[in-house]
Amino acid sequence: MIIGIDGNEANVAHRVGSGQYAFNLLQNLSLLDKKNTYYIYLKNPPAADLPKESSNWHYKILKPSALWTKMALSFHLLLNPEKLDLFFSPGHYLPLFSSIKLIPTIHDIGYLRFQDQFTKKDLYQLTHWTQASLKIAHHIVAVSQFTKKELIKTYQIPAKKISVIYNGISLPKAVSPQDKKATLSKFKIKQKYFLAVGTLKPNKNYSFLISAFAQFLKKHPHTQLVIAGKKGWLFADIAKTVEKFKLNSQVIFTDYISEVEKNALYQQAWTLVLPSTYEGFGIPAIEAQIQKCPVIASSIVPLKEVLQDTALLINPYKQATLVSAFEKILDTKTRRHLIKVGFDNASKFTWKNSAQNLISLFNRL
Repeated sequence: MIIGIDGNEANVAHRVGSGQYAFNLLQNLSLLDKKNTYYIYLKNPPAADLPKESSNWHYKILKPSALWTKMALSFHLLLNPEKLDLFFSPGHYLPLFSSIKLIPTIHDIGYLRFQDQFTKKDLYQLTHWTQASLKIAHHIVAVSQFTKKELIKTYQIPAKKISVIYNGISLPKAVSPQDKKATLSKFKIKQKYFLAVGTLKPNKNYSFLISAFAQFLKKHPHTQLVIAGKKGWLFADIAKTVEKFKLNSQVIFTDYISEVEKNALYQQAWTLVLPSTYEGFGIPAIEAQIQKCPVIASSIVPLKEVLQDTALLINPYKQATLVSAFEKILDTKTRRHLIKVGFDNASKFTWKNSAQNLISLFNRL
């Protein structure tokens, strides 16, 4: 079988979210599947750390790059010179037309619930292009049962047309004492700290987190909150909350961090806090657990699906529940328990499993 993949999400310097998803799937598909042939379609030459070309792994650069999915990719697949049997996208968007079986990945549909949290351009693309992709898709990959149910309810898609393939995580590489110390020094972390990881955007609920942290500081002043992630849209509201509680020295924004820095932060944090009001999956939660960092998370459906009873769950609209969780996480016995059950839980989610399930789906289709 000959399979095409849109590799552009993986072919960037700074990978977050769907970029990490695409990159790790490509890495593992190239290692695990030697029977099928793959063509990875790109706007630009492949990055040095993408899988090397081989007898069954090829890269194709298509031009022009403007409106690439709708123009360059669509016309190329219409001609189909590689004789593809399937085309897979690790994101929402598919080419306009194709006689090939098309499979998109839907991570979540939060853009329909929280339309005011997106720029007009992003909202238009997510709404219209995702809907167009779902109409022409032969099959759909969802990253959680929660996302699958949302697709069935919102778009009236038959359940048999959607397969759930969970995200994975990479086993963390050892972080040297020097790197740990350098990371703390770089971001001016001088006290015990709580950690949040993810792009700074409204659904991450960071203003709520900062407000609860301000209440916690009244009893525990020698603590910091580190928020690690790129500054997304509506960041000004988050900054205003910091100013309101005069927390400029207690709340640290790292912006983009490297993998080494992220691992160093996980391994030295008191806990990871994920107070989101909406997620499709919640990769930082299991990333933390595999690093033996206990987790506090929202009791929203997708996070409960992934974490079950291996984290302290809070109401993302009631600050008192988060302040209480901060207090509980200081208890040594509680931390030890969460570290153990968390590590066992995270061990089930690997990119190898994700890729193997995807290969099985390709072969079945």
